[in-house]
Amino acid sequence: MAARWRSSPAKIWKSGVCGEGPGSSMKSASGLHCLSIPTPFPVGPVNVYLAVGEPLTLIDTGPKWDESRAALEAGLAQHGCRVEDIRQLILTHHHVDHVGLAAEIARRSGCAVLTHPHNTPWLRDYAAERGRHLPFYHRIWQEGGVPEDVIAAMEASGASMPRWADPVTPTREIGEGETVELAGAAWRVYHTPGHAGGLICLWEPGTRTLLANDHLIRDISSNPTLEPPSTMNGPRPKRLVEYLYHMRRMAALEPARALPGHGEVVTDVAGLVRHRLSFHARRKERLLKLLDAGPQTLWELVHATFGERLTRGMDWFLGCSEVLGHLDLLEADGDAHPVLQDGVARWTKCAG
Repeated sequence: MAARWRSSPAKIWKSGVCGEGPGSSMKSASGLHCLSIPTPFPVGPVNVYLAVGEPLTLIDTGPKWDESRAALEAGLAQHGCRVEDIRQLILTHHHVDHVGLAAEIARRSGCAVLTHPHNTPWLRDYAAERGRHLPFYHRIWQEGGVPEDVIAAMEASGASMPRWADPVTPTREIGEGETVELAGAAWRVYHTPGHAGGLICLWEPGTRTLLANDHLIRDISSNPTLEPPSTMNGPRPKRLVEYLYHMRRMAALEPARALPGHGEVVTDVAGLVRHRLSFHARRKERLLKLLDAGPQTLWELVHATFGERLTRGMDWFLGCSEVLGHLDLLEADGDAHPVLQDGVARWTKCAG
């Protein structure tokens, strides 16, 4: 059973990685080798996966960071291969801790680069894509009553992300229902937006193995983060609503194990999913109770939820994203709705 959720949206990963140290490797029952790659981020090491065979495949990469590169090369060497030998690179989502070395790997190996179409613009130019959507984020935070200094800190944190990944252009876009060949088996692609809009899971029914990356992690809860719509004037994606739906969908496959993007293999998938669903239900009900006192802004609810524990731009971003996600759940259930007045949205409990 997973460890209890800590009441903060981002925590340092201290243990439970797939190997014993940077570049270490562990083989799963599915034939995939898990390489533990250090990162400079609070989450700690990221798990990338090596599928030996034809085509020699790497799933995710770690960030563009010297220690990550060295660990990846050491992990590959344990299996008698080099970066230059990679023939297929699958990127599970666009976050820099998972894709930062993709451009270098593609350049050195000439490998095919596969990902979901949602990720492509972010991979091609993360900074430009982020800049294109800055007005969206700024509007959401202003409507949420977030102080300007906090907005500035969140935007500064986001502006630092492109340094950890060079641009890369995918050679093949993959989506729901397609298959990819890994370690002599056909793995089915599932599009599971939530933690990120373009996140994919891979499923191998023969061993009942789910390559879950950041969709399902044993000891920390994935953060369904605020993302812009796919079109400039489209509706805001409700990432937590999507996340819970796809978590149930993956649990219905009855995996024997889930291979995560961080930490140890999940062997009680059903139990972990129940734990995650219970947490989100409790957090949603707590917000609903807070609304008994009257209409409140996103920022007021974030402060009531996390108090003074959030002190950095990324923490504030994750905290605001999480609370907004639970408000989306309340709205979807018909329990609360936002009322926009003078440019500020105040969440109000529905009558009855």
